[in-house]
Amino acid sequence: MANIQKRERKSGTVYLADVRIHGFPRQKKTFKRLTDAKLWAQQTEAAIRKGEFQNVVSTARGKTLNDVIERYRDDVLPYKAPSTQRAETTYLAFWERELGKYALSYIEPQLISAKLRELGEAGDGRRKADDGEAAKPVKTAPKSRKTLKHYRDTLALLLKHAKQWGWTAVNPIDGVNKITKIRNERMRFLDDEERTALLAACKASENEHLYPVVIFALSTGARKNEVLSLTFGDVDLKRGVAILRNTKNGDTRTVPIVTALQKLLAAHMKQVEAHYEKLDHAPPAKWLFPRRDGMAPIDVRTAWENARAAAGLVDFRFHDIRHSTASYLAMNGASLVEIAEVLGHRTLQMVRRYAHLSESHVKELVQSVNDKVLPAEL
Repeated sequence: MANIQKRERKSGTVYLADVRIHGFPRQKKTFKRLTDAKLWAQQTEAAIRKGEFQNVVSTARGKTLNDVIERYRDDVLPYKAPSTQRAETTYLAFWERELGKYALSYIEPQLISAKLRELGEAGDGRRKADDGEAAKPVKTAPKSRKTLKHYRDTLALLLKHAKQWGWTAVNPIDGVNKITKIRNERMRFLDDEERTALLAACKASENEHLYPVVIFALSTGARKNEVLSLTFGDVDLKRGVAILRNTKNGDTRTVPIVTALQKLLAAHMKQVEAHYEKLDHAPPAKWLFPRRDGMAPIDVRTAWENARAAAGLVDFRFHDIRHSTASYLAMNGASLVEIAEVLGHRTLQMVRRYAHLSESHVKELVQSVNDKVLPAEL
């Protein structure tokens, strides 16, 4: 309901129009004239209530998006891969902040579209601070369409669950334009000189774990989190395999540990074993790349950034090591199916970007078949 309050200020008398409706954020505005305040309050209340009849489920007026997010965090999010949980936590926090107080009956396509538009125009207001300087927000390019798609898809998933739980009869995301035609596949991999420089910088790092971590990632194509989550029990040097359990798609997979990596890990594991023996407490797990206290895997971010800078690499992320591995496999004749198996992809869609790197191998294969089945002169 609407309420008008008369207030005395130094500048004179003003009227505060206050509209409060259950399930909708409080709306307030100040006017100099009482008639203007009453008119605004009536129009605002009518506009809010107009949307109530679009949702036939009465629960939709009592449940807010915060309720949906809370249940999603309890019932759905814990069963997703850790990397997915970290990403979705960011998207959930945004929608919780922007639309959390809204009842489901008041969340309309126009409102969602407006929030996505504001998000895209805001861009990323962070930058890396210079030495001795605090980080300050600066004007940056708008968020990419791929990033916006992640935010939209997360809200769509929340509202889909709300509908399944019987909290709403409609999904307003259906009225929001889909974000499609996203083609920003990254194809950055190390050339021979860059690879040599990077490995030398990693080996010279004060962080004793960085070099074996990078070598492991480069040898197997494993993601950073997959490598750092390894425990002693996941590595079998005799069989020459490692088990990756904390994967992006949730599927446990094994990767081969070849001779060079095998020798490196054998020496590394002896050092880590000695470190564990010196601890005066029992860690929850025997990590292959532990922190000093052994209570969790080490964070190599700072050491990685320093090594990357020392190697003089430009526009190269840790994840690009994975692209490098796939590119080397393609250039040495591996098929897309084989590359997908090494990287742990369920489909070939994600590895088609490497197809052009294996053109010479395909040409040689076709030539070999033609030489066998076709006459020398046609």
